[in-house]
Amino acid sequence: MDRTITCITPTGDRSIPFELCKRWILSQTIKPDQWVVVDDGKTPLIPTAEMDYIRRSPTINDPQHTLLLNLQAGLEVVKGDYIIFIEDDEYYASNYIEEMIKKLSEYEVVGIGCSKYYNLPMAKYTKYDNMNLASLAQTAIRRSLLPKFLEILDGDTYIDVRFWESINGQGHIFDDADQMLYVGMKGLPGRAGIGIGHHDNHMYVQDSDRMILKKWIPNDYQYYLSLLEAT
Repeated sequence: MDRTITCITPTGDRSIPFELCKRWILSQTIKPDQWVVVDDGKTPLIPTAEMDYIRRSPTINDPQHTLLLNLQAGLEVVKGDYIIFIEDDEYYASNYIEEMIKKLSEYEVVGIGCSKYYNLPMAKYTKYDNMNLASLAQTAIRRSLLPKFLEILDGDTYIDVRFWESINGQGHIFDDADQMLYVGMKGLPGRAGIGIGHHDNHMYVQDSDRMILKKWIPNDYQYYLSLLEAT
């Protein structure tokens, strides 16, 4: 039986990164059956046909970071057997969904370790050696794991750490060094993110000639260079 795929993207006041994110979704070799976009920005997005769009208007009671609220809203409408978390400031290669789905056919939860981060304005990068957990932006789960995931949406914002700890090593983490499936892009315009790489003290190696950017994103790096030129 064919498995259906849902991608879920929390966003808000990040129009330029989101347009890039939409480009990466539309260029996938395997398209999601459902793309849930939860938007809590002060300026709403203009939804398009490929989105299952949820508008969560900000309130004065919202916490500083609203990732948990947005995920809760989005997960209520998820239809897919396979759920892939897509963040709006990440780069995803065109075969990202295809490769994650291959892994999900064998495991209930998969993620990519050895995290790569690139801060575009700083021209700096770093790569970690984590193989015990994956960032939420590089995590995918079967629907069977959804109840366990929902259980951890009542704590701090760093839910990826708590989720991977909660499954007690039952997931599968792999390194994408041979195929470069993603890059955690930092410093893009719009509302600031909360993860590693947004600040100088997390980015260790200079890439003045942008050769690492071109190595990590060999087919699409020009979109980021054009963004630099425009700003």
